[in-house]
Amino acid sequence: MESGLRGVAMNEIETILEQARLFIVQHAPTDALRAAIPAALVFLVAGIGLSVLGAKLARFGITSAFIVLGGVLGSRFGQEMGFQPLICALVGAFLIGVIAYQTFRLWVGVGAAIVFSSMVLGTFGYQRVVPYVAEFQQGGQQPAIQSPITFAVPTPLEQQAHLDRTPRQWAEEFWAFVTQRDAIVARNTKALATVALLTGLCLGIVAVRWALILATSLVGTVLVTTAAATLLTRSVPESYQAFQSNPGLVGVGVGGFLVTSLILQTMLSRKSPSAEGDSVA
Repeated sequence: MESGLRGVAMNEIETILEQARLFIVQHAPTDALRAAIPAALVFLVAGIGLSVLGAKLARFGITSAFIVLGGVLGSRFGQEMGFQPLICALVGAFLIGVIAYQTFRLWVGVGAAIVFSSMVLGTFGYQRVVPYVAEFQQGGQQPAIQSPITFAVPTPLEQQAHLDRTPRQWAEEFWAFVTQRDAIVARNTKALATVALLTGLCLGIVAVRWALILATSLVGTVLVTTAAATLLTRSVPESYQAFQSNPGLVGVGVGGFLVTSLILQTMLSRKSPSAEGDSVA
């Protein structure tokens, strides 16, 4: 019984992914499709870097990002106020960089909150929302009913507009359909999102190292998985069907990569005995 429900849920997820894939193939510019492979390579390198050294270099990375942001904001401030843009950029980079370095725990908490809430909402959606996909798709294929007597058959233009829906339009219509079928889904989603965000923020601030390891490993795994899937489907089109036929094998591979990342980052981010002794002293 449980395996059957799991199989149905996997089919619904495949429907969502197929909807997004078809939209990208049909509507994305040719140049964007050509840039998919270079972008996938960048994501692959970034994902591997996050999965191995994300926790260890997190403070340097966050501080560097804010330094760049401070420089850009400082330069714009100087241009608008009539001051020397270079001096303003240097001052902005220094001030924002110091603030980011000293508030490192806060930014780790924000990142952990986003990752943790995404996991919680993803699990909730898998159990309570995804099963409605097939019913929504079937309902969208039925003729529109204006009244119990009069049936309005969609015109060709309406049918084409229905097929050309953007992912945002599809998601909005699907969410409206789900809330009509299950009125408490929206309330539970908001409640879970709020609790998950606050919990993730708290854990990120209190347990910085473990929050960094978990968050960077998860994000890195997602980047690597997405990049690898893009590269394989673009270079070997048959691999897409192979992934659909063997979801368990794909899950084992992704899970193995995640566990490896967690182990590596735990070992690499561990403080040396001398550093621990200095911190105690």
